[in-house]
Amino acid sequence: MLEKHKIPIAISVLITATVAVFDPLLAILVVLFISFVGIIFHSTNFGLAAAIAATLFGEFGRVEILGNSVLALDLVVPIVLIVWLSKKIIKKEPLQFDQTGRTLLIFWGIAFLSLLLGGAGLAKNEFRFAALHLIRFIAISGLFFVARDQASSKSDTIIKTLLASGVMLAISGFYLLTIFPDFAEAGLADLGWDPHIGRLTSTWLDPNFVAGAFAFLLALTGGKFLSTKKIASQFLLIVVAGVLLAALLLTFSRSGLLALGISGLVLGIIKSRKLLIALLLVGILGIFVSERLSERVDELSQSASALGSESQQVLDPTAQLRVESWKEGLRIWNENPVLGTGYGTYKFHQTFSDEESHAATGSDSSLLNIGATTGIIGFLAFIMFLINLVRDAWEARKTPLGLGFLAGTAGLLIHSIFVNSLLFPPLLLYLLISGGLLRNTTP
Repeated sequence: MLEKHKIPIAISVLITATVAVFDPLLAILVVLFISFVGIIFHSTNFGLAAAIAATLFGEFGRVEILGNSVLALDLVVPIVLIVWLSKKIIKKEPLQFDQTGRTLLIFWGIAFLSLLLGGAGLAKNEFRFAALHLIRFIAISGLFFVARDQASSKSDTIIKTLLASGVMLAISGFYLLTIFPDFAEAGLADLGWDPHIGRLTSTWLDPNFVAGAFAFLLALTGGKFLSTKKIASQFLLIVVAGVLLAALLLTFSRSGLLALGISGLVLGIIKSRKLLIALLLVGILGIFVSERLSERVDELSQSASALGSESQQVLDPTAQLRVESWKEGLRIWNENPVLGTGYGTYKFHQTFSDEESHAATGSDSSLLNIGATTGIIGFLAFIMFLINLVRDAWEARKTPLGLGFLAGTAGLLIHSIFVNSLLFPPLLLYLLISGGLLRNTTP
């Protein structure tokens, strides 16, 4: 085994030694990078775990590189994908694409074409911005193929890593809520963030996105809980669910609560009616205990009633903004119906949102965002990919992952109507890594 790696090792040592002469700190970084790549090459599972861990840094992991603002996720994910592809090529292992994977590849192609055609009239910096967003999407969604390539015996380890990351994300949220209860007072509102007074945001600095993540992970936890009979495992899963649920409730996110309700409904219908009763009791208890939570639930029901009527006068300001965002998305899509404005270019075609805001890069609805930027062709390709994902989950519904993923995806799809969650990098990663593992589960 060592013979095969003599040349790469020798080259790495030579590069490190040369760099160390001029810059010892850089040499340490080179050693760490080479070690990181080497471990990923040896264990793809480690690479997936590293990508999941990168989501925990959130906005606190944002750095400036060559004039571009990137997340820790943007640095780790491409490395994992490139190392995996290199490993497949070196070992002469074929790349296999099933129907779900092929529909994702088709969407990649359409998104690329839409950017080439739609980006022709953009300024250089605008085109670069859109291109980087497409590269990010391809890199993160590429982990779907990496996960699908893993052996079935390793699937449960990756899911446990996902749930552990959710718990750490929740704990980070509890801590940040105590030191940053008001983003305006902390000066974050001046940097383009909403005030988010008294709401858990964790390191993602957004209560709605992180609530969607907690709802999705709670569904995966529920799938595992309903499929295990070991007392110790059930107890641990109850603890995990309790932490995630407490964090979700503290986001006071209506879309997050709705996603949780839909996920629980799917789990209950397919597997356990008792779960439906338990969720109902927890919901009622939460409404009685928390006045603010009660207000949010009441606002949700009022907004739903208002959207179902001709008048929108009773909509609260946040809901009204979402309606305006939907109208804007439809307008952009209607003006560019076939291939859209180009993937990642939504920001440069909207008219009502503040470009300095962190919510200015897309529509509040993921599917509207896809339609507006890649047109009806891209929209249909993306829908076909989602349909295939759901089909995979349905076929694996007798497994813990299949059951949890089916419920979690149902909730996330509803969530994505109100928040652009399907294209939010960490949530996209959670969805597609777990979705990639579906083919490696056995009923």
